Amino acid sequence: MLEGREGQPPQKNKQFIPYAFYNENTESAVAAAFVAQGYGQPQMNIVLNGFTSSNDSHNVFYLIKDIQVPLNERVFLDTYGFFGDWGEIDSYRSGNPDFPNERAGSNDSDEDNFIESEGTDNMLRLDFRYLLPIGHGRDTIIHEYVVNRAGLLVAGSESGGERWNPLHSGRTYFEFEFLNRAQDLEDPETGDTELKTTAIALGLEYDNTDYWRNPSYGSRQRVAITHDWGLNEEDGEEWTTIELEYSKFFNLGHSEFARQRVLALNAWWIDTPTWDDSSTYDGEEIFHRPPVYQGATLGGLDRQRAYPTARFNDRSAVNYAGEYRHMSKWNPFPKIPLINLLHIPWWQWTLFAEVGRVNDEWDLDDLHDDMKWSVGAGARIMVEGVIVRVDFATSEEQSEVQMFIGQTF
Repeated sequence: MLEGREGQPPQKNKQFIPYAFYNENTESAVAAAFVAQGYGQPQMNIVLNGFTSSNDSHNVFYLIKDIQVPLNERVFLDTYGFFGDWGEIDSYRSGNPDFPNERAGSNDSDEDNFIESEGTDNMLRLDFRYLLPIGHGRDTIIHEYVVNRAGLLVAGSESGGERWNPLHSGRTYFEFEFLNRAQDLEDPETGDTELKTTAIALGLEYDNTDYWRNPSYGSRQRVAITHDWGLNEEDGEEWTTIELEYSKFFNLGHSEFARQRVLALNAWWIDTPTWDDSSTYDGEEIFHRPPVYQGATLGGLDRQRAYPTARFNDRSAVNYAGEYRHMSKWNPFPKIPLINLLHIPWWQWTLFAEVGRVNDEWDLDDLHDDMKWSVGAGARIMVEGVIVRVDFATSEEQSEVQMFIGQTF
């Protein structure tokens, strides 16, 4: 989508940003990011990021958003992926000899029931989106958002939210996604393991928010079915998931200290109907389940942020999250040397809480009993048209710092 400042047409911009960070998986790391808007096509956004760390971890991440496909002006492509060599990967899968009778990743599993490995983790994702000719997408294919100097949306440039009606408000997309991911893990005790999936997802998303990048009111809902055919053993096993996600945003207005205050709520449900199906290969029964990093997982960047990635993984999962997003009137960044070279029109601090759990069957009573929780605080900083996110979350088990781009939902 196009975005321009009030009184100015949309402009090209690009920036190179070096930085450093530390977490338990990578230890100390140095990194650099490149962000660009308006290059290739006026509405395109590009993010490149790479780092190297003290425990021999190396990673390159890329995101290219809103590529308008030449063959059909209503089709857009988002593509992103990462290519990494990791000195430490904690994989929450069974096989740890200290827990012979416990399924790793289950809701009641021990936090130490994982396999510590090293290896590579590579992913490629292509997301084709067809904009349906209804609502705000009927007459405007590329929507232009206009923001003021403070980074707030100017009245009249919203893309939805006035009322819930796909025929008259918001933008509705039919989605076709291709996903390929492979982890090659090396561990002295369990040997070499490859966890691979090649899947296709079909989805329908109705985005009825005022501003896709930083919603202040409206709602967003998505339903999707994902399938991996498991064409041969090297590509992993056949599996299917069905998921539903709903987000709602309430504008609480401004205050003495805030330019904007938003209450954001999210609910996510997912099930794997093929979970108990199986096939026999070379006399061994193989279940039709996704790898532990895919499907019904909790923990990581977006859901149950106090836990490591895919700390919980099973057949089904639910998760509920609430965030209070406070955009401060005080903006210190233009006065900080070197940082003031970047365009940072706003920052938010957030308070959030989540509850959720995984289960070995789709049972709503079980899924809402003995739920895990995360609470925390974080910051969102708009840097050169990209929202940089840093969250600190804690739980009954542990605490984590999560860093990524974009809002959680």
